[in-house]
Amino acid sequence: MVSHYTLTKKTFLAGAQCLKRMWWEMYDPSAPETRPTATSRFRIEEGARVGVSARTYVPGGRLIKRGGRSLNAILADTKEAIADRSVPAIYEAAVLANSTLVFPDILEREGDGFVLIEVKSKTSVSELKHIPDVAIQAHVLRAAGIPIVRCEVMHLNRECVYPDLSNLFTRVDVTELVEARLATIAEEMRVEMITARLPIAPNTPTGSHCRRPDPCPFIDRCWPAAPSDHIGTLYRITEKMLSEFEASGWESIRDLPDDVKLSAIAARQRRALREGHTIVERDALLEAMKSLAYPIAHIDFETVQPAIPIWDGCRPYDQVPVQLSCHLVRADHSESHSQFLFDGNGDPRPSIADAILEFCGPAATVTAYNAQFERGCIELVAAACPDKAALLKGIADNLVDLQPMVRENVYDEKFGGSFSIKKVLPALVPGLGYGDLRIGEAETASVQLARVILGGSAIHPEEREELRQALLEYCKRDTAAMVALSQRLAELAS
Repeated sequence: MVSHYTLTKKTFLAGAQCLKRMWWEMYDPSAPETRPTATSRFRIEEGARVGVSARTYVPGGRLIKRGGRSLNAILADTKEAIADRSVPAIYEAAVLANSTLVFPDILEREGDGFVLIEVKSKTSVSELKHIPDVAIQAHVLRAAGIPIVRCEVMHLNRECVYPDLSNLFTRVDVTELVEARLATIAEEMRVEMITARLPIAPNTPTGSHCRRPDPCPFIDRCWPAAPSDHIGTLYRITEKMLSEFEASGWESIRDLPDDVKLSAIAARQRRALREGHTIVERDALLEAMKSLAYPIAHIDFETVQPAIPIWDGCRPYDQVPVQLSCHLVRADHSESHSQFLFDGNGDPRPSIADAILEFCGPAATVTAYNAQFERGCIELVAAACPDKAALLKGIADNLVDLQPMVRENVYDEKFGGSFSIKKVLPALVPGLGYGDLRIGEAETASVQLARVILGGSAIHPEEREELRQALLEYCKRDTAAMVALSQRLAELAS
């Protein structure tokens, strides 16, 4: 049995986005850009757990085992399972044809053929991401003589509510979309095969494809760092606007003529760049800050988002708050800090509900930065704690959001078109940021929280304690940032 191959599904999809990306992934496999991080490893493991669960919804199949076995043995087992009509489904088959190797998640026998089922740990089908994925597999399977009668994407169902997991997955027939995509597959593969044999990376131009369907890991190799006034940093610029502006020869926001229609925020950004200083709409900012009555509780949540729900009433990817930081600032500007981090026993929502009410109880005003997220967290907790729901909803309904105070009234060149606290804070409060922390951004915090709280024996006790301390410091920094930011806004408004 021949086991030589040039392409895999992964390399084909990389080449479908960019031939240079594919070449680098093939010939620079240890590149720092593609080195697994704790976050990427967690996502891979989570996807694997979803895949294992999906098999139970297409029961009775045969798993083609891989670990430590030769590819020839795996291919032979797959061939045997395909020929055995008593096998209703095959999990993790290995199929090689046209110098391309694929591992279909599930092949479900139907009549004289098979349904190709690609399992995704997402909650919907993405035509841009998922259809090429299924199409390359269908092409290879048919080239190997395996009749594919239908193609499906099996994804998590947001309507599923724990503990009833009978509808955890939704199966979507994507055959028509796949058949249309197959029309170009052979030519794409031919070009990729040629590229794979080149001695140097191809000279592929940059463009919007560098970020679609996902940002290319090598984007920094091809794209020089854009200056802070680059047209691409204009607030909420669309691809269409960017193309039109570049076609007109405008590379800097400063170059945009006054008669180019911009939103008030984007126009303020242009003004700040032209004048070379921070722009502050003082009267409007002062009016906005009148909503801050002392004592003020600045709060921030961190969450876990299990793909497969594990607590009553939760759905796939519900953002369940498990950590809370609160800085309470009194009228005399004295401060106190309170924090909560779930210990991993049982359901976190009742205990964090108590923490919310305790920490926010003394406050006349409760703030958050980008409060929609915190509001959603409190509402999710309230739904699980009916005896405390009224009090919790009262806090959620009256949250004061600091982000619009900045967005609608202040612009500094260092914002770079973004109003995230990670951009705003170091610009308005120099010396205060996140660079000194072991955990310095939300996605990493969420993944490490999941490891600490849900990881069980997979994480060493010493590492768990170190991560707990790092998570506490990160969440504390967020609310300390809000204290410093609100004080700075008061100064700017005066």
